[in-house]
Amino acid sequence: MPNKRILLLLQSAMAALSCHSAVADLLLPALMVSASRSEQPSISTPAGITIISRQEIQKYHARNLSEILRGRGGIQLDELSSGGQRSTIDMRGFGPAAGANTLVLLNGRRLNNSSDRADPDLNSIDLQQVERIEIIQGSAGILFGNQAVGGVINIITLAPTEFTAEVLAGVGDYRGYHLRAGIGNRLDSGFVYQLSADKQQNDNYRENNWTGSRKLNLRLDYDYRSGSIFFEQQYFHDEAELPGSLFEDELAHDRRQSAAAYTGDFSDSQSRVSRLGLRQEIDPSWQFEGELIYRDNQRDFQTSFRTFPGALSTQERSVYGFNPRFLGAFALRGGDLLITVGADFERTDYTLQTIFGQQALDQSVAAYYAQAVLPISPVWSATAGVRRAQVENAIRAGGAVENLDDSVSIGSLGLVYRPNAAWRLFARADQNYRFATVDEHTNVVFDQPIGLKNQTGTSYETGIEWSGARLRLKLLAYRLDLDDEISFDSSGFFNTNLDETRREGSILEGEWAMHTHLSLGGSFTYTDPEITAGAFTGKRIPLVSARSARLFADWDLSPGWSLLTELQYASERVLGGDFANAFPPLGGYTLANSVLSYREGPWHISLRANNLLNREYSSSGAVGFDENFTTRGAYFPAAERNFWLTLAGHFK
Repeated sequence: MPNKRILLLLQSAMAALSCHSAVADLLLPALMVSASRSEQPSISTPAGITIISRQEIQKYHARNLSEILRGRGGIQLDELSSGGQRSTIDMRGFGPAAGANTLVLLNGRRLNNSSDRADPDLNSIDLQQVERIEIIQGSAGILFGNQAVGGVINIITLAPTEFTAEVLAGVGDYRGYHLRAGIGNRLDSGFVYQLSADKQQNDNYRENNWTGSRKLNLRLDYDYRSGSIFFEQQYFHDEAELPGSLFEDELAHDRRQSAAAYTGDFSDSQSRVSRLGLRQEIDPSWQFEGELIYRDNQRDFQTSFRTFPGALSTQERSVYGFNPRFLGAFALRGGDLLITVGADFERTDYTLQTIFGQQALDQSVAAYYAQAVLPISPVWSATAGVRRAQVENAIRAGGAVENLDDSVSIGSLGLVYRPNAAWRLFARADQNYRFATVDEHTNVVFDQPIGLKNQTGTSYETGIEWSGARLRLKLLAYRLDLDDEISFDSSGFFNTNLDETRREGSILEGEWAMHTHLSLGGSFTYTDPEITAGAFTGKRIPLVSARSARLFADWDLSPGWSLLTELQYASERVLGGDFANAFPPLGGYTLANSVLSYREGPWHISLRANNLLNREYSSSGAVGFDENFTTRGAYFPAAERNFWLTLAGHFK
């Protein structure tokens, strides 16, 4: 690890504090999971962590996770569907490869796929069960490993403390509806149960754009004197028609149309997840935690090109995981020494059958890690960690078997200075990695193994946070250097290693409680992703806005009534696949969203308006081939103004 750069970061951070720069952020909650992979009292972690609380989630009355995260500091969304059902979270500016470089977790369980490029399925998350969302800005390679490059989003669900029953019904534009029911309780015996069912359906903004989903969730917990055990079972069925992209002349003629070439394109996916976990105290200083995970996904789909029609394809994925870890806490003069030692084991069987033939993978991933948070003094703490990971791939394509194995070792080092409860300053260097997936190693169209290199890099970050009685602020600055970044060139339909890339940027967030009933806040994000070696030296990474911002006002109008309004801005972006930056960019946009809600007893009614100013914009775009094999810009138009009405009841 380049010690000189670490020292420079630490020196600049200390200088910033001595000048008392007026910047900082929200205090961390009493309990936090993402800093140690275990629910622990807040520790001095050298990272920018933002918490979206349940109270804030409820105020947004969002239909999906995308509506909660869109416009947040350090986060951009690439959306291929006007209803937000096919969204990819991008942290640190990865554009077309964002889904494989931002790690999304549900209660610590990976939603990302190590085997293939399928993005995490954000629709599988039941927002009504979410207690909070923890957002780690920047790399978290030591604790979370593969794909934790740009950041980590950990979604934590509620655990009932008493009997609760919930019902929800929502209706909206484009013949959309949402129905949900749930029940849960904590019994005196220590037994806890939760059960919920959810169904959604929407024709959405465009032709050939129908979507529907069904979710069933069951969780059982049993708490005893020295620990607890839990069992989770989830079933998720997601269906979608795929309207495809439009060229500029088609967009001008009718932005709601779907080209004839995409008629019949669809995706039908069914997932089942089982998870068994244990937390056991060993002695006053040590405890064990671990989970066994089984995840099965089967998907039928058809995707067409303008130049030739698609055909029925099938995809099957079975994932087996085991994640044991030991956590130790030891009292020292300056505070508690916290040690985390663990391992991650994952086995995946994957098969893809298309018109081009079969692609199959047997993959095994094993990783071992250790992290220590050391209190140097009452105001100083240091964090250091190491991880060793290895992957074994047996790839079958075109009748041949290719064994592609690799291993990587990474480390991290960070410092935190917290002179009082209001101030927190940190600096860190964190190495990261991403293993190439089977569909990146293999060119499906030509059925020839490519054998890409695995991606490695180092993230350097520093930040200052401050929280007062009514004002909270945070400023982060970072640099992310990557070697052999794995990306997809949509103009040629192939995967590639970019020799060297660099991302630099900053994030400013704040919130001001200017009155008992009125809060103002927002964020500004600057991102500069650049290719620094090879044929595209000096060019920007596609699909990344250089500037994005969000402003919001949260106003309690009167007892029971509240109004939340936000403005979101994103600057123009290079089209997907345009590594030469030769095509006209994808235009920027400014959106306004608003939620009016009323609460009376156990009932809550809300009216949400998206794109209130009725802007016409495209949420994503890429370079593609038309019927004459001419490369042109293709766009995915987003929905114009639309409304959603929800009635929910919460009974105890």
